[in-house]
Amino acid sequence: MQLWRLYRRAHGPGLDGMGGLHASGRWHRQGTRAVYFGASPAIVVLEKLAHIDPAMLPSDLILARFEADVSVEDAFDGEIESLPALQRTQARGDAFFRKNGACLLRVPSVILPEEYNLVLNPLHPDAAKVIAAGHREFKFDGRLL
Repeated sequence: MQLWRLYRRAHGPGLDGMGGLHASGRWHRQGTRAVYFGASPAIVVLEKLAHIDPAMLPSDLILARFEADVSVEDAFDGEIESLPALQRTQARGDAFFRKNGACLLRVPSVILPEEYNLVLNPLHPDAAKVIAAGHREFKFDGRLL
């Protein structure tokens, strides 16, 4: 499976999940090591735009592709019409991390529910199987800002 991530060169790919210790995300609470990926390069670009002030975009972004032959758990079975409230998604993530059964949790994107993000549990025994497969510098096209 391919995974995509957009990160700052200054911080590196962040596969250790340490960022989750300092801030909450839709699928984890602060204090939980978590790494967010997208299932496509397009969704990671949209997610970055949704989570940062365009005036504050860093100039050292890297778009990276990873390969992972690991177990995946789906956050929801079947179709969802709207994503549950933040407390419910974080609770679902808590259950995923606590169970430690699968390495990745596949979750719908809030921005575009037809797309998926994947949350890596960096403490799962198979997390080391997520391997960098390529990267390039990334600059946002000015028409998107």
